[in-house]
Order: sequence, then structure tokens, then C-alpha cells
Amino acid sequence: MSDQINTQEQEKVESLHKPFSWVHTETVDRGTRFIESVMDMCSGLHTCLQLVHSTDLALHARSMDDDEAMPVLGSVDKERLLRLAIAVTGVLAEGAFEEIEWINDRSR
Repeated sequence: MSDQINTQEQEKVESLHKPFSWVHTETVDRGTRFIESVMDMCSGLHTCLQLVHSTDLALHARSMDDDEAMPVLGSVDKERLLRLAIAVTGVLAEGAFEEIEWINDRSR
């Protein structure tokens, strides 16, 4: 009986997640989803690289006796963001390769 009540309660709860798309059209094809993923990943990659670069600039300034320059990231966080950037570029390259293969298969 308890399981039935829990199931009924779960059915009443609405999801907080709402689907989102950068493309404002009803017609969405395979390439559209890939382009949206590329935009999201590149935006995140851009932020990661900005943070790493800012940290490097601050570390360089500190090495030149500028005690005011504070690095944004510690060495562990910097390494994690660089590894994330490496992973994201790999996923992007793999996804692009799959799209190219799909296009080439369709053109035959």
C-alpha cells in the first residue's frame, strides 16, 4: 500500500527541468543539435581558458615583484580546467568527425 501512495505522490510532482534550445524554430535536424552542443562547449571552453590565462598573468606579475596581483585559480584548479579543455576539444573533434562521416554517407 505504501508503494502505491509513493507512486501517486511522484506522479503529482512536476519536473523543474524545462527543455531548452538555442534555435527558435520547430524544425530541428541532426546538425542543429550538434551546432547547439558546439556553442555550449565552446562557451565553457572559452571561460576555462580565460581563467587559466588570467591566472598565468597574475603569476607572471607576482614573479616581477607585483604583490597586488592575485591568481584567480590555484594550481590544482588550473590543472583541472586545462584537463577539461582537453576533454572538450576531443569531444568536439569526435562529434565533427561523426557529422562529416554522416554527410559523406548521405552523399554516396
